[in-house]
Amino acid sequence: MNIIRIVQKGQRDVTIHFDEERILILALDVFLKSGLKKGEEISDDRFSALIEQNKLFHIKQRAFRLLGRRQHSTSELRRKLWNKDYEQKLIDEVIEDLKKNGYLDDREFIRAFVAEKSKAKYWSIKKIKSELIRSGLAAKLIDEILTKEPNDSDSENAMKLAKKKYEIIIKRNLDPKELKHKLSTYLYSKGFDYDLIKEVGDKLLNEQTD
Repeated sequence: MNIIRIVQKGQRDVTIHFDEERILILALDVFLKSGLKKGEEISDDRFSALIEQNKLFHIKQRAFRLLGRRQHSTSELRRKLWNKDYEQKLIDEVIEDLKKNGYLDDREFIRAFVAEKSKAKYWSIKKIKSELIRSGLAAKLIDEILTKEPNDSDSENAMKLAKKKYEIIIKRNLDPKELKHKLSTYLYSKGFDYDLIKEVGDKLLNEQTD
């Protein structure tokens, strides 16, 4: 089939008209890389290849928009692309390209996630691990990164959260037993272990009564 007309649609797309009344719409970037020109003859195989290249371009652009907002894990990004009804084969190709070029890195994602949740939101390591596993990351990789976290991070975070909660509930004039129960329940909901909760609760309440 021969190209009889090439028309740019807006700033992003190009419409290519063929002599067999076939039309192909390509992203401008894909068209420029293709080197297509008026009067050129292309085979059915190349026509199909151009369609696939165009799909890959749009999938990658979608991926870049998502990554531009924040870091994603491989499984998370794959799921979001899949939800847009892109073909699995093409998604896999884009994912591998992003990993190869350093745009997608599960190790870096885990490190960033741990830094945010532990240092900014005071999550327990247990809760962080649970959320990472739930997002589709391998437990072995998570453990590898988490072993490099300071051993006292849970103690520090539990105490910070306990102090914040204490400042809120102390205004309710609760008796010591109920006050301790409220603190324990709150810390347990944040993923901290019972022994640590008891240690932090006792220490905080002793400090307040001294």
